[in-house]
Amino acid sequence: MVITPAWCGEAFGEQLHRLLSDLHSHPELSWEETRTTQHILSALGQLPGVEILDIGAKTGAVARLAGGSGPAVALRADIDAIPQHEAVDRPDRSVWEGKMHACGHDIHTVSLLGAAMALCKAREQLRGDVYFVFQPAEEALSGARYLTEDCRLFDAIHPRAMFGLHNYPELPVGAVGVKEGILMSFKDVFEMRFIGRSGHSSMPQKNIDPIVAAAAFIQSAQTITSRNVGPLESAVVSICQVHAGTPRNLVVDDVLLSGNIRTLDEAVRKRVLRRFEQIARGTAEAYECRLELDLHPIVPGVDNGREMYEIALAATRASLGEAAVAVPPVNLASEDFSVYGQYVPTFFYFLGSGAPGRPLYSWHNACFYPDERTPVYGAALLAQSVLSAQAAL
Repeated sequence: MVITPAWCGEAFGEQLHRLLSDLHSHPELSWEETRTTQHILSALGQLPGVEILDIGAKTGAVARLAGGSGPAVALRADIDAIPQHEAVDRPDRSVWEGKMHACGHDIHTVSLLGAAMALCKAREQLRGDVYFVFQPAEEALSGARYLTEDCRLFDAIHPRAMFGLHNYPELPVGAVGVKEGILMSFKDVFEMRFIGRSGHSSMPQKNIDPIVAAAAFIQSAQTITSRNVGPLESAVVSICQVHAGTPRNLVVDDVLLSGNIRTLDEAVRKRVLRRFEQIARGTAEAYECRLELDLHPIVPGVDNGREMYEIALAATRASLGEAAVAVPPVNLASEDFSVYGQYVPTFFYFLGSGAPGRPLYSWHNACFYPDERTPVYGAALLAQSVLSAQAAL
């Protein structure tokens, strides 16, 4: 059999829309997803054959649908929102000012709940177990490591493959981005402090001005992407915070900088990180400052391997049709779904969520307003991915 949106039925779409409206209007930030978790558990508890697994997670949920003795497959969705004002006047807009599902994790959550519903209906077709992983704190890029390391997720579940998705408003609803290889970026973060010597601004010879050093570093760091990264390679060096002093008549003691570095290739990443540290230390020495530097990795890149790509491509064609398949560009945002790829073969889709007739606003924008029908396509795609993977592995 093949699981398609039409196979799921009209009532299925209405049910998912009600779930989506409820979750969208009650967004919860990373590590605060208690109401969301309760609604997920309530929905799962109504599905025949679904067992809730207790792995000791503070928020989020993991469940199992028993199948045959064949290969098990896991499906993952993230559940958290972001601190953003919602500017769209929609019936189900956020009831909590300053919190919004502006990245569409409500879509992902409902897509996974829908996949669980569809697979319960198609349970006789399962060749192995299915695991449903509802992950907290993706926006903090720490939820996946929390589940895998602190909660020891893969001691409780034993999948041969794992699928996830992210809505993608640049593709119309009904389309799916299916790409082999690197899809989303590595992310490294830094916090650094140039430490000088404070004093009266009228006597610069008696001071060491860290603001001048920081300004020089900010300019120099941008040469990494223009002079140390090839024109056909990709990297972004973002200095997102600069903090130094308040008064107008003294040289301050120190300047704090923080930000992130994103790359798509391990060799480029190593080169960028090496040059970043060299420039930071060289600048500090040149301006007679002391440097404190914390530079560390957050997540690897999302990388879809060849075998999983073939399975995902077959699942998309079967569920949504050949016309639905699109090849998305590489995206320099980061996703902690990549952490699961260190344990099990994974594939990550970009699920079209662009609504016809609406202005296009991408992730994290206050006017973000994806098509409400998106979870129906996501549910069918995830459910079919299970059947296709169990047939192929």
